[in-house]
Amino acid sequence: MLFLSESQPPSSFTPELKTESTQVSYRFRCPGPGGFQCTLTGLVFVVAREAELLYTTVQWDESLLQSAGKTPAGPLFNIQCPEDAVCELHLPHCETKDALLSEGLLSVVHITDDGMSVLEPLQITDTHVVVKVPHLSAFGLVWALEILWRIWNNRNPIRGQVLLFLRPPNPKTQKQNLNVLLLPTNIPLAEVRAKQENSVYIQASSNCKLIKDQCYSAHCLNAYKMQPKRAEFYVDFGPNYHPTFEIRLPTNTEEATVTVRDETYTDVWECEVDLTGKVFLHLQHRSP
Repeated sequence: MLFLSESQPPSSFTPELKTESTQVSYRFRCPGPGGFQCTLTGLVFVVAREAELLYTTVQWDESLLQSAGKTPAGPLFNIQCPEDAVCELHLPHCETKDALLSEGLLSVVHITDDGMSVLEPLQITDTHVVVKVPHLSAFGLVWALEILWRIWNNRNPIRGQVLLFLRPPNPKTQKQNLNVLLLPTNIPLAEVRAKQENSVYIQASSNCKLIKDQCYSAHCLNAYKMQPKRAEFYVDFGPNYHPTFEIRLPTNTEEATVTVRDETYTDVWECEVDLTGKVFLHLQHRSP
């Protein structure tokens, strides 16, 4: 059996993407034995030989999890590898170091046609949960509810991301909408982009720390309108990813500074956003 060590970091790869409607699938052929990390999902596959991987995200059955005292802690990945060459899987988590001190918080569920089993981690690193793979089907990271409530009641943050999507300008109103999404870090950008039809992703530094059920507000001096004024942060792993805030801007806005603040009016994220050049060209190309 092949396992990774700290002296053997995984090789990065960018998989082939295929999007049908809003469903994204990922494909990659591992050239030989070793560890391989997907740049789009953060998944790490440890394989014993050359093999082709095909994986997608699928919807959680939360009622099934709750009966086992679990709740989603990341996307659920349906993984196929005809050669059954995968022997170890690393799933990215969104925990801070303080939360990782809580033993038993994270585990992995393996869902097949025969039911669901819970896999105890071989290792939990600062970024991933490592499990041995019995055979491939659906794998997902879960929290233990009993431990999770205690952590969230203490208002421990998770590692979050702020994603920005610009919608085409409205020629009648001369306004454009900048959508702001607050999400956990282990939700793949490709999954979110597939749900944001007719919008362009604005690349920006996205990392921040967010607390479940805490209220946040978005601010932008250039805004004509901002809605809602406040919104609670919900830890949601799909299948839909709706904007947390909508910022309405004049179409001639070239750049804007967007800030997200918590209940104490402390800045948790801020970025100066460029709304010119290729972004507008892309929007004009995609607009009807």
